[in-house]
Amino acid sequence: MRIGLAALMLAVVGVLGLVSPANADDSAPVSKYHIDATLTPEGVAQISIDMVMDFSQKRGRGPLLLFPERQEDGQNSDEWFDFPISNIRVSSPSGARTDASVEREDGNVLLRVGAENTFYNDPQSYIITYDVQGLIVSDQAQSGLDEFSWNAIGKSTSSRLSDVQVRVNGPVDVARTACFMGPDFQAECSASSAGSVATYTIGDLPPGSPVQVVAGFPAGTFGGVEQIKSRRVTPSNMFEMNAGTGTTTGVLGLGAIVALVALYRRHARDDVYIGLTPGLTPGKGDKARVGKKSGKSPVAVAFQPPKGARPGEVGTLIDATADNVDISATLVDLAVRGHLRISDAGNNDHLLTRTRREADPLQKYEAKLLGRIFKAGDEVRISDMQDAKYAGVQDKTKSDLYARVVARKWFKHNPATSQLVPIGLGALAILAGVGIGFIAAQFGWGLVAVPFIVLGLGLIVLSGRFRTRTALGSAVLAETRGFELYLRTAEANQIKFEEGIDVFSRYLPYAMIFGVADRWAKVFADLGAMGRYEPDLSWYYGANLYNSYAFGTALGNLSHGFNNAMAQASAAAAAANVQGASGSSSGFSGFSGGGGFSGGGGSVGSW
Repeated sequence: MRIGLAALMLAVVGVLGLVSPANADDSAPVSKYHIDATLTPEGVAQISIDMVMDFSQKRGRGPLLLFPERQEDGQNSDEWFDFPISNIRVSSPSGARTDASVEREDGNVLLRVGAENTFYNDPQSYIITYDVQGLIVSDQAQSGLDEFSWNAIGKSTSSRLSDVQVRVNGPVDVARTACFMGPDFQAECSASSAGSVATYTIGDLPPGSPVQVVAGFPAGTFGGVEQIKSRRVTPSNMFEMNAGTGTTTGVLGLGAIVALVALYRRHARDDVYIGLTPGLTPGKGDKARVGKKSGKSPVAVAFQPPKGARPGEVGTLIDATADNVDISATLVDLAVRGHLRISDAGNNDHLLTRTRREADPLQKYEAKLLGRIFKAGDEVRISDMQDAKYAGVQDKTKSDLYARVVARKWFKHNPATSQLVPIGLGALAILAGVGIGFIAAQFGWGLVAVPFIVLGLGLIVLSGRFRTRTALGSAVLAETRGFELYLRTAEANQIKFEEGIDVFSRYLPYAMIFGVADRWAKVFADLGAMGRYEPDLSWYYGANLYNSYAFGTALGNLSHGFNNAMAQASAAAAAANVQGASGSSSGFSGFSGGGGFSGGGGSVGSW
């Protein structure tokens, strides 16, 4: 059974205890605790602990000891003093179990001796040996000696210790000794020396009383050995700014910016025809040069939409996104062209009636849209389309519009998916930055993560720009902008009528795309009031165009009602799917699997 360090620290004998001691009754007392520390000329302390644990007073499995391997540098908060421990061995003169479990965590070594299922009710003796480095301070500034200063017993000791003795064996004669004990190391304990051996004795030591022993040797005894130190990672130095981190971060940051600019210039700008006026395309057989768009192109007024460009296609071309308004405008365009009739049904509802006009060919996405709307018959109310069976009408039509603008060679790639690549690369760059930053922060170089994160965020922010248009698409867009300018600015006396075409109805779907449908209706209402225009609204039965406000409101209700019905249909389909997936039918045996009834059930675990 694995016992966590946090729980075990309350009952451990060690060096430099880290928590308050537990009650004396928590651990078996120790009737003998003798420590021998033999110091080599290289400054390694070879430790041997000879102890007797009295299990007759407190039943137990074996000793538990905690040895710190690092300590804060009181004069430099950014560094640790390190005390590497190695060669741990355990034996028992009394024949007790010496199974040794060694766990290292948070700069501590936890030694647990004994077996989980073996308990003792009488005293047992143990000998524990190990090597530790880093305890020698060469030529200490105040004493002028090579000092061995060691907390031989830590403050987290939970056993009562009796017959405590520490012996330090040096390579030369001891020059000076000292011993301190108690919670604040204020009380002195017995210390003496004879030749190269210093001895420290304490008769009885209550739990939680640490002991410090000091032995001084002539300067140079240990060859000027230095203490072992390592960087202590703290919030203040994880992202340290210095010449190295600043320069490296700056160079990487500049590289990230250069990379973003290069990617933008190469992959996030539309192609255009070089040397041609915006909106024009090369003649048949002419070879045109293609380059990248730079800056804004001038807009020349166009009195007609781009040839053969449907409203929904134009709407997708403008912002590289198939929106709900693109589908609503497509619906109105189909009505204007005679493929259905729209009737005001009152209460903000509309009736759609399919009329089928064979003379006007449909694009594939238009035919699919009509098929999805009139799947139940040639008449359908907008309010009836809230049913789950109409779910997906908008999403599928948007996908069809994306495919259509790619098929027309207006975009290099599908606008719906072309931005996923930079988003994915941006996410990878951010993850890489976090990973690199976590590792580098251990050495104070956490700032180097910033350029990677900047690169990742930049790619994600710019991802929408990667939905780039071809040179042909840019030319059609320029025409579209010119036509938009016309619809936005034309007054009643500036309307260009075309023979055999009801200009108002024909261009109304485009006005919806540009967001100027109300203005377009107002212009023709003014023309009607002057007797200069008689509308052909055979595709729509409802508000009179001469009341432009009422007509605009009715058109808005049509778009809003259609979008709301589609949202309700999607929600109904989702609810039906959830209900179908979560139910468990009593008509099937539990032995067939697939889940049972969950009401009132709980989860049970084991360890």
